[in-house]
Amino acid sequence: MKRSCGRVRKQIKSGINNIIVNELENLKFSVLSLKKGETYTQNTVNREYALVLVEGLCSLLIKGSGIKKLIGPRKDPFNDLPFTLLISRDEEITLNALQNSLIAFGSSPAEKKYDFSLITPNEVRRTIRGADNWEREIRKVCWSDNTNANYLLVAETIIPSGNWGTIPPHRHQYNTLGEEACYEEIYFFRFSRQEGFGLIWQFDDSGKMDQAFSLKSNDLAFMKNGYHPVVAGPGSYLYQLTMMAGEKRISRARIHDDYKFLLQEKGLKNQFTPD
Repeated sequence: MKRSCGRVRKQIKSGINNIIVNELENLKFSVLSLKKGETYTQNTVNREYALVLVEGLCSLLIKGSGIKKLIGPRKDPFNDLPFTLLISRDEEITLNALQNSLIAFGSSPAEKKYDFSLITPNEVRRTIRGADNWEREIRKVCWSDNTNANYLLVAETIIPSGNWGTIPPHRHQYNTLGEEACYEEIYFFRFSRQEGFGLIWQFDDSGKMDQAFSLKSNDLAFMKNGYHPVVAGPGSYLYQLTMMAGEKRISRARIHDDYKFLLQEKGLKNQFTPD
């Protein structure tokens, strides 16, 4: 049975760590941990993949085309912007770790095949979103206007110590023209300090879902329904890697009526982006 929302906490071990497998209809998520000198090969088969280098340095080989690329280096997601590979179905890729590396893998079904995209740090678009203690940095990585894919979109958020993200609370549960687009979403979290912690609140309009989870580094939250604001505990910055999968491949969200005042009081526009 599919759950609409939740949190998954698993210890990241060497090699591939499958975290979201059957929880959602389309979106899957894994974390690959490689030590220097180790390699990993992935056949995409009938799915498309977004690979985000969280930290480290890898060489990439796309079999068949013989294309070789360098991904990284990236010290950490707090100081450096991401390298991200968006690779289509029916491909085989091999990663060789030139440093100890951590790579996030998101995937979704792929009916059509597209050319691969490698987004480098200078192609990532950055903006500051929100105000006061809900101000944070948004990074649009693989978007509908700079990459081609069937379902996947990728973004990152950096939330300062004590601040909130995903504010005002919004959902992406229905396809409503001009207001809301339906897609599944995951957040993968890291903290700038080992002791870092945060919280996520997941709730819906009916009140049937009202749950909160603690967050630590390498935790993952997944959402198909409802609202999901996040807060970083004091003393540590929070990194939130966002992967989305939706047929419309756009980011549009409905803000909860009770919290629209946050934008209104600050004179801010409603921007339909994952944050």
